[in-house]
Amino acid sequence: MKNRWTYQDVDTLKREYPVREAEEVAAMLGRSVQAVFVKAYKLGLRKQTYGIVWTPQMLKLLKDFFPTMFNVPLAKWIGVSRSSLLRKARELGLEKKPGFREDRAEDIRHNQSIGAKRSKNTRGRIKKGEHVSPATEFKKGHVLSEEAKARQIAGLKRYWKYRKQREELIKHGINI
Repeated sequence: MKNRWTYQDVDTLKREYPVREAEEVAAMLGRSVQAVFVKAYKLGLRKQTYGIVWTPQMLKLLKDFFPTMFNVPLAKWIGVSRSSLLRKARELGLEKKPGFREDRAEDIRHNQSIGAKRSKNTRGRIKKGEHVSPATEFKKGHVLSEEAKARQIAGLKRYWKYRKQREELIKHGINI
């Protein structure tokens, strides 16, 4: 291990200690963790206790997946809130790919319908056992139309696409 602290070592310590684990800083400087703690104490350095510390791995995931993925699942996988994700994306100048909303219109409608189902306000909605329009209800022996089959296939494709993205995130070390 080193004995004397160089100006570069002190600069690195001042820059990295507030936002990184002491073990990481010690490895960067080639010093013991105890030496890092003692020097940080002498310099009056404190750990950052607010905000999110974006690691290089988190930033890489954000840059790779933000243009083509919905914000909420991406934020969940990275481990930050949706607003933090959007703030960092804005700081980095990231945008969704051109035509993202048009390409994912069906997914957006699907997500909105899920949100509506989760809503606690059920006033004005059809209740279980209530028959509003017998003409539109499912009938025994009903066969799916080609349009309905196409919707089912599109839903399965969405599922497999999300599953592939999830596997890619797991490869990057993010467990979901």
